[in-house]
Amino acid sequence: MILARWLGGSDGGVHQNITFPVHPDPISGMHCWHQKVRIEKAHAEDRYGDVLVDTAKSFEIYHEWLKLARPAPGPNGLRRPLWMNRPLRPVEERFYL
Repeated sequence: MILARWLGGSDGGVHQNITFPVHPDPISGMHCWHQKVRIEKAHAEDRYGDVLVDTAKSFEIYHEWLKLARPAPGPNGLRRPLWMNRPLRPVEERFYL
C-alpha cells in the first residue's frame, strides 16, 4: 500500500529536512545538504513515517559548518553572490540586504 501511494504520486515520503537537516553553505550562506546520511532497511517494529535523528550530533555538525560561513551581509551588501544562479532567480535587487 505504501509503495502504491508513493508510485502513484499521492505520497511524497518523509520531508528531507526531517531526515537530515540543512546546514549553511560556507560560500553562499544558503541552506544545503552537504552531509552523509545512513539509511537502514525498515525493521519489523518500525511504522510508516518513523525517523530517528541524533539531534545532538546534528546540532554539533551544524555549529561546525556555521564557523565556516561568513556573516551577512557580504561584499557590497549582498546577501548571496550575484554569480550564484538559482532555479527561480529573483530580481537582482533581492540579492541585497
